Amino acid sequence: MFWALALILIAAAAFSVGVALLPRRVGGGSLTSDPVQLRGFLYVGAGALTLLAVAVIILGVTRSHSGVAEALAVLGFFGYALYLGAAALIIVLGRQRS
Repeated sequence: MFWALALILIAAAAFSVGVALLPRRVGGGSLTSDPVQLRGFLYVGAGALTLLAVAVIILGVTRSHSGVAEALAVLGFFGYALYLGAAALIIVLGRQRS
């Protein structure tokens, strides 16, 4: 089970990098006026998810029947969601102050 969760973590990280690499639309409304800041948040989050996937694999191999790896992966998913929410809040509040 931990292999599937680690693969999903890596896929989410790859998706985040893919979103960061998308070209920005000209003239459309956007969440941020600073795309570099948004890309930075996405790259840091993707790196953290990749490291977490490696940790899940290591824990899964060494402690295969304890469920620690699976719990770590699930906590990582929720942590990443909270991280993206906090990043969006920081970007929106930073735009309002400017």
